Parts: sequence; structure tokens; C-alpha cells
Amino acid sequence: MKTIRKGLALLFKTILLALLIAVLIPVSYFAWHMGQPLTQPEFKGLSYYQYFEWRKMATEEGIAKYMLSHPNYEYTGIGEPLTACYSGHVSIIYVVLPPQSFSYTAAALLGAAPDKLHAFPLDVTLWNFMPKWWDTFEYLFWYNTVHMQNFGGSLVEFCRIQPNIPTPAEFEALKLRHQISAIYQPA
Repeated sequence: MKTIRKGLALLFKTILLALLIAVLIPVSYFAWHMGQPLTQPEFKGLSYYQYFEWRKMATEEGIAKYMLSHPNYEYTGIGEPLTACYSGHVSIIYVVLPPQSFSYTAAALLGAAPDKLHAFPLDVTLWNFMPKWWDTFEYLFWYNTVHMQNFGGSLVEFCRIQPNIPTPAEFEALKLRHQISAIYQPA
């Protein structure tokens, strides 16, 4: 009886360790990769983190311009306008895109070929699965989240931002300008 209990405890610990590794490796890989320049040319060399910082600044600027040009507009949504515009897209990116890109990459690993509806990566093996998963994630990130929804596809007019993604140097200048304007805004 003790032997069975010890065996089950060892099996349970092994399964937990395998699950921990299966979660930590992809999360660590993606977190590291998000700090590297994105390979899609539309991102102009920005990293994932820089892109999201730019998107938040562009959204804040767009909301401010909209509110100034529509002085009688009264926001009746839930939370702040920035939350309505920004947080929904961020949650979609973190909740929907990783499993979707994983399923596309796994399908390609099992032999599925890309078609008009599915951007399956090519030549996926176990050895290049993580880089191919990242590439698929980045492609879906650009196509689904940025291209289709943010640049004119949003139903809320003040949430729309222009697709003028800056270069890293332009981003740093915009970031500095944004920080200075936040400091000197009248109360």
C-alpha cells in the first residue's frame, strides 16, 4: 500500500513538473521575444512592448482630439474611454492569439497546409516549433488585432488610431513628447 502511494505521489509530482515546464517555457520565450524587434515590416522595427506603448499613446491622443472636436459628446460607456479602447484589444491579444497561433502551428506540425482562411506556417518541426509559433503569433497579431480592428475597424469612433506606426527613433521622440505633455497639462 505504501509503495502504491509513493508511486502515485511520484507520478503526481512528475505530472505537475511537466505542466510547469510546459507553461513556463512558452511564457518565458514569448516574454523574451516581445522585447525583440518585430519582423513584420509594418512594425518598422518596434518591439512588441514598444508597439503597445505607442498604441496606448496614440489612443490617448485620439481620444483627446475627439473630445476637443466634440465638446457636447458625453461618454456613457463602462470605465474610462481609454479602458474601452485599449484594454479589450490587449486582453484579446493575451487570451485569444496565443492559443490560436499555437493551434495553427500544431496543425502545420501535423501536416496541414496553409489556405485562404488559415495562415499555417511552413516546414514546422519539433525543433523549430517555438520560433514558428512566435512567427504565427506575430502574423496573427498584425492581421487580426492591428490591421483589421484598430485602423478604422473599431465601432467606437474615438478608438480609431492612424496606422502611422513610428520607427524606434520616432517612437522615443514621441514618448518623450508624450511624457512632457503629461507633466505640463493644466489641472
